Amino acid sequence: MSGLIFPFKELIDECEAIKAYAADFLDKTTIGVLAEAKGTLDSIRVARHMNSVKWQIPVDRPLCTIWSDGECQPDGESSHKVRAEFSFVWQIRRINEGKWTTGKHFLLDGLASTVTTIVADVDGDHRVIARWATEVGDHASPGTHFHFQVNRPDSEELPFPKSLDIPRLPAPMMSPFLVIDLALGELFQDRWKKHSLAENKDSKWWRAIHQERLLRFFRWQTKCVHDFAGSPWMALKLAKPPREMLVEGT
Repeated sequence: MSGLIFPFKELIDECEAIKAYAADFLDKTTIGVLAEAKGTLDSIRVARHMNSVKWQIPVDRPLCTIWSDGECQPDGESSHKVRAEFSFVWQIRRINEGKWTTGKHFLLDGLASTVTTIVADVDGDHRVIARWATEVGDHASPGTHFHFQVNRPDSEELPFPKSLDIPRLPAPMMSPFLVIDLALGELFQDRWKKHSLAENKDSKWWRAIHQERLLRFFRWQTKCVHDFAGSPWMALKLAKPPREMLVEGT
């Protein structure tokens, strides 16, 4: 069964919106990958074929934040100087079937994973100290459909060795760019909070993209818990969203 349906325009807009909204927190030498991601998605939108293709920011050319020197704790009290690196792969397919014949939508058609890597600067030596993936499962996924998974650095065996797929920690519905928002709030506790609470055209644009999408997600989760006879947690673990959850009524 095919995955969630998304409007092309919303995700294309996100490429521009995150660049404007988070400009002061992103490494300008890497920000060009956002334009590449936007261009790729636009090319898929206008293509004639309906093949499944990869939309991505590649792992070997990630989008990076600036360095957070102590800011991952309030009042700058962390001992770590770190930055985040973002890559993602979404396998998607332009949809032109049923009532979706305008060419304005795509659906998830396989892997949908966004990886956040935390790199520490230790006396000039850059070391990976944490990594997690934010994933949209498929209809055979044994965990919650939307989840986080902790990935160990390649040089480490514990904790969370690669052979262990659990835990799949529940997550909200997150695009690759909302993952960036989450990470910035962790790396720059005070500064990002102040930034995100400011009312300006960029913050309003960002909120307008994500607000209704998240509200649709939470309404779906509420209904799943309400209608399920067993454990509320099992209701969420077993729930598989209808593919039109994010676009129904549009």
